[in-house]
Amino acid sequence: MDTFIINTNATYIKNILISEDYIKVTDEDYKTKDAFLEKFNTKKGILDTRHLIDYKNIEKIVLYEDELAYQVYFKENDKKEMCLLHLTTLQQYNEVLDTILSKINLKKIDIKIRTRAWIKPAIYTLIPALLTFALFMSAKQLEAGENVQVSGSRRGLKKIMLQISEYLGSTNALLLGSVVTCGFIYFAYRAYQKSTIEQESFIK
Repeated sequence: MDTFIINTNATYIKNILISEDYIKVTDEDYKTKDAFLEKFNTKKGILDTRHLIDYKNIEKIVLYEDELAYQVYFKENDKKEMCLLHLTTLQQYNEVLDTILSKINLKKIDIKIRTRAWIKPAIYTLIPALLTFALFMSAKQLEAGENVQVSGSRRGLKKIMLQISEYLGSTNALLLGSVVTCGFIYFAYRAYQKSTIEQESFIK
């Protein structure tokens, strides 16, 4: 018996049809199984995402139980494809996974994947780097005897930065800023190292 799944909260795949021989998915919500099948069998638009996944062509499944999702890697029309399937309940998550695993022989293993936990620390590294550059340039202008005007929005912050530039000088501003930036780079690197986790999966 076919199982038609609607998940309008999913980021990518909204409709999933689980049948005896294949899985059909689309990125649009067609509300009913009949409307889904009717649309699926018409010519696909350029921006439409549709996949017909033959069980025997599934090569890997990576599980994300905390998100009630799994990433399915498969071949379709001799091309390697991937899609993320989000389910609505834990029971549905387990039932669909059991159905897939009953159709194809996959080996359960833990694979290492890299999360995005390192991205924020890497972005934060730009802040001291930009501040260092701004302080250094202001200090160089002051040392050259130029008149550095403070105007526009955030005038108070600019005035404080100008005072710091004057106090430190270009050399000290560059040295201090480099030390702080290197500290941020170190923490970003540590976050990158720790971003690799083991994820439960099934592969051929």
